[in-house]
Amino acid sequence: MKGPVVLKLGGSAITVKEEPFKPDLRAIKRLAGEIASSGVRDLIVVHGGGSFGHPLADKYGIHEGFKHEGQLRGLAETHMAMEELNRLVVEAMIDEDLPAVPIPPISCFITKSGRIHRAFLEPVRALMGLKSIPVLYGDVAVDEEKGFCILSGDQIVAYLALELGASRVVLGLQVDGVFTKDPLRHPDAKLVEVLRTSELDKVEAGGSSAVDVTGGMRAKLAEMAPVAEAGIPVFLTNAKKPGNVLKALRGEKTRGTLLTR
Repeated sequence: MKGPVVLKLGGSAITVKEEPFKPDLRAIKRLAGEIASSGVRDLIVVHGGGSFGHPLADKYGIHEGFKHEGQLRGLAETHMAMEELNRLVVEAMIDEDLPAVPIPPISCFITKSGRIHRAFLEPVRALMGLKSIPVLYGDVAVDEEKGFCILSGDQIVAYLALELGASRVVLGLQVDGVFTKDPLRHPDAKLVEVLRTSELDKVEAGGSSAVDVTGGMRAKLAEMAPVAEAGIPVFLTNAKKPGNVLKALRGEKTRGTLLTR
């Protein structure tokens, strides 16, 4: 039996990343429409934080773990900001008659030194059994060693893909895929259409033009490498360009990078 498709909507694709707490409502609505038009229903959606999660996480040093009680306010504020962005994504999907259901990661993942250590995925599996579309997001998480940490959407995507036996992963970014250089800074950068996991050391560490406490392109690819190694194709494309996510979900050819083993 074919596994689900796991779709990641990058925070930069659904928020105005340079303006704190500003969603890109037009992009969110368009992407919800593309998901609906794709016809793919065996689906899990995970989205990033963009200008909702990262500024607060950075302000309070959430990624450093528990240092003082003042951070607890930041822990709550970061989670609530991500809940608000998640609400906007889920509402847009519901408006397209998609059976989307929010799943807060803080309630189902425990990390250890910033990595997922334990997970309670029964709600995700049960909802998928009901033909619902679980919608998760980058969030704060309880950490067994650090007290708490930032759990990136990319780490959640990789974990779910492996645990649930995904048929493929689609990453919707703010760039067209993987380039020879950071395309946001180097106009002469060239798109890499097929990238093997053995070639990951050639990728630059960049790829984010604004604050991102979860890392740039190299960190993203490092998260996805075990997924590709397991034989699950990972396709990276520009979610800011209309039609890319639609085609990628359908398995049709579009501009992007295929990460494979």
